[in-house]
Amino acid sequence: MLAILVTAVALVAVVAWFDARCLADLARTSDRDLHYVNRAGWALVIVLSFPIGPLLYLLYAKGPGRFR
Repeated sequence: MLAILVTAVALVAVVAWFDARCLADLARTSDRDLHYVNRAGWALVIVLSFPIGPLLYLLYAKGPGRFR
């Protein structure tokens, strides 16, 4: 029982950290650098559709040249 609780708490912590990092990056990004959806839309995608939402943000919000 304790192992399940520790695992659940660790998973929630990782989810919260990943969402917070993506939201912090979104806050630092200018509006002209965002693609496909506006800032509020990306924030909803990040928060409401974990784990796909943050990954979509990282891959598509700033375009394909982001990681070069």
